[in-house]
Amino acid sequence: MKKIVLITTGQPATNPRIVKEADALQNAGYEVIVLYCFFISWALDKEKVLLKQVSWKYQMVGGSPGDKKKCYFFTRLRSKLAGILTAFCGPGFLLAERIQARAYDELLNEAKKIKADWYIGHNLGALAVAVNAAVFHGAKAGFDFEDHYRGENDPSEIKTLKRIAFLENKYVSSLSYFSAASEMIIAATKKNHPTFKGDIVTLLNCFPLQQQPALKEKGANDHTLNLFWFSQTIGTNRGLETLINALKILKDPSIHVTLAGRCNDDMERYIKTNAGEIQPNIHFAGIVQPETLPEFASHFDVGMAIELDKPVNRDMCLTNKIFTYLLAGNAVILSETSMQLSFNREYHIGESFAVNDEHALAEKIKGYHHHQKLNEQKQHNYELARTRLNWENESRGLLTILDKR
Repeated sequence: MKKIVLITTGQPATNPRIVKEADALQNAGYEVIVLYCFFISWALDKEKVLLKQVSWKYQMVGGSPGDKKKCYFFTRLRSKLAGILTAFCGPGFLLAERIQARAYDELLNEAKKIKADWYIGHNLGALAVAVNAAVFHGAKAGFDFEDHYRGENDPSEIKTLKRIAFLENKYVSSLSYFSAASEMIIAATKKNHPTFKGDIVTLLNCFPLQQQPALKEKGANDHTLNLFWFSQTIGTNRGLETLINALKILKDPSIHVTLAGRCNDDMERYIKTNAGEIQPNIHFAGIVQPETLPEFASHFDVGMAIELDKPVNRDMCLTNKIFTYLLAGNAVILSETSMQLSFNREYHIGESFAVNDEHALAEKIKGYHHHQKLNEQKQHNYELARTRLNWENESRGLLTILDKR
């Protein structure tokens, strides 16, 4: 039995992608261990529920505010000192690694204790850990570009961008493969690393068929239209302002929107100040457990994928929203970021509108008040997820790479 160590500087409860990968690898016959770090307090309770259900092994490394506090605060201090020293010494001497990963040393030490065939990093802080652990054991390293890391920041953040480029340039060439969550992220990464000789695979953020609920079509006597949006955080600068303005244009009391996630103070203030007469039609669902999201989403009509096109990463990514909506049998309304527009042209999953165009969005929402159009789109999307865009199909590309090496 081959052994695989998956490494992340975040928590499984905040990263459905690493959970899906761990499940797929364990089900395929690999022995899987996930090493992760504390990132945010609200995920701890969700994590307890999640980790009771998994068949793979896991270990939190580097402490937390409630467990191994000395280690947690020491690693935070070390990371901050590394940031200060970088101004004088540059990103070398493992300073960049310790800035990017609070518990870099602890993660690497734990990874070295586990002799495995593969060490696979998820998120940039885990890249160096995966490569260095693989070198230590004479094993292979892989990495998942869930995002285009060089495109996540404003161009003015020069120090951060230099650190990201430094880490990628130092470690990507040592990988046996890398994956990415969209074709555009693949293209950008290949451009940044033109001499890379390993395998490359696109792994869309699809979900397992075991999470697909029964399709819920719109009843002829139901004259409401229920929209759905989710994320870990309900905040400003996520496209929600455009959605609220579109609903204000429509002034239709039969249209409701449900937002799932943690609503931050800025968004609460924005809604109270700007939503006006539609405020009673905006509903908050709190945080929904990732594995139950498709079932929850299936009770709504239209999933909203209203991404912005800045920074660059947002323009080229495909978030897990889209694939949750497809699995749930929702129609979809997408903002026309470059990647979402390309994806919709290929799969015809719904209606698209120009980024930030609230009047165009209002027209697209209004169009789904037509029952036949809505139900035909819901059926199309549900079947697309059932037959093609699901994790069982998508994960085969990764398994093929790991099996052949």
